Amino acid sequence: MEGKEAMTSVNKHQRPTSSLIFSALVATLGSWYAAGYINVALNVPQAYIVSWIRHVECNRESVQENHTESYKLWCSPLTDEEESFILRDNIKLSTIWSVVNSIVAAGVFLSTFSCTCLIKRFGLKGTMYITSVIYLMGCFLATLTSAVHVYELLIVSRFLCGLSEGVIAVAAVMYVSEITPAKLRGAFGTLPMIMLVLGMLTANTLGLPMILGNESRWPILLALQGIPVVLMCVCLPFCPDSPRQLFLVKGDKESAEKALIWLRRTTEVQDELAAMQREQNMLEKGKSVPDISLFGIFKDAYLRYIFGICAVPMFVKQFSGYVCILYYSTSIFRQAGLDHLYSAYASLAMWLVYLTFSLISMSLVDRLGRRIMLLISHTGMMVGMTLFTIFMLLSGQYAVEWAKFGCIASIFFWMAFYTTGSSSVPWFLPSELFPQEARAAAMTWTSILYSGFSVTTSLTFPLVVFVLEEYTFLIFVAAIALGTVYVLWKLPETKGMAIDEIQVLLRHRFKGSA
Repeated sequence: MEGKEAMTSVNKHQRPTSSLIFSALVATLGSWYAAGYINVALNVPQAYIVSWIRHVECNRESVQENHTESYKLWCSPLTDEEESFILRDNIKLSTIWSVVNSIVAAGVFLSTFSCTCLIKRFGLKGTMYITSVIYLMGCFLATLTSAVHVYELLIVSRFLCGLSEGVIAVAAVMYVSEITPAKLRGAFGTLPMIMLVLGMLTANTLGLPMILGNESRWPILLALQGIPVVLMCVCLPFCPDSPRQLFLVKGDKESAEKALIWLRRTTEVQDELAAMQREQNMLEKGKSVPDISLFGIFKDAYLRYIFGICAVPMFVKQFSGYVCILYYSTSIFRQAGLDHLYSAYASLAMWLVYLTFSLISMSLVDRLGRRIMLLISHTGMMVGMTLFTIFMLLSGQYAVEWAKFGCIASIFFWMAFYTTGSSSVPWFLPSELFPQEARAAAMTWTSILYSGFSVTTSLTFPLVVFVLEEYTFLIFVAAIALGTVYVLWKLPETKGMAIDEIQVLLRHRFKGSA
């Protein structure tokens, strides 16, 4: 009878509270929501922004003769059909546009090397404040881009936003993971992805031609991207520091207890404090390596083992085709045969699919487990991307009219399964699998992999697709297949387990594989 009462008490305290939800939403609003917005903001109004860049170059060229090749590239009026192929026919313009899209990921990549240092020096909340200033500087420059007719300013502004995003996204994921009880970590681990897609939906909706995605209003679309970061900075002082950081890093057990009481809305937080104490005892007895640096992960065989488990799902996530769809979905739908407006609507519907299945994933990840969700996600993505390749071939090479609807349906199918597991699980796996002293470095490497793969795919996709055309997407199918085999072989299930229990499991498996 007492055992049942104790279990009921534990379950009650591991339910989401208003304080927990508020803190998690605030942290992800100024990080992941803002990231979703900036990543998609240029997608729908792409044609207008590309046209503006072309106009800027035309003025710089000062071309007077309309029969020259330079005039044809930069200044001659275009028909609708010529406009849809302008990036293919103008290599310099295509390169500029690829840089504009990929520079955010380049900023993320470079900034992630400073994550560990910033988090150790300023803590999770302090890091979010500092990087927010950089993000808002980028937003300010974005508002000036059109007025001064300098497209390089757009590149600089997106680079600054990327620098901020690389750090703040890592800090937000760690913060949400560390304030959440064990049985809710999976559900709350999907929250960053839900906020990401909400940001995408907002940018996509505001980017429709009848709202802000037109020739005269697209600069306003860029100016609005700073609002969620400002709101986060206003609300973050009302959120507590991470109890784990307070207990294990700063040694302030009293403040850790106060933070837990505020987050759980109960004074019965002794079980969680005891779990932190056990983890601290493991550190003191030398069962884990303290103070792990960014490259220190590779000096320890056990940490290398965990790194491999975490790196492969992130590889699959970024080489599944997601990055290309993120930046070029409107363009892909136009290639499939839709006009500009219906391509925008198709992109918007795609992000609605993303949101719907993110919510479904949130309810399933703690029931089915991380491993099962990833395997289901990978299998569905392989099927969806294969079908998309077939329908693109039918639509392009064989001019089958109805195949364009098959392209849209297969992308939606792919997106549904991508969102089921691959969109979120690779992000919170490191915060679960790595011990506390290596967690900041591990999350930094996760962000490095994410941004590095993003830069690679976003820069090379426009070039590779010119060579391989529709067969480009089979590269993604092969990458998913390889990753699926590894996940099936190596990844253990950790649903509902406390951090110290996960460490015991991983060390047992590591010794067994040695």
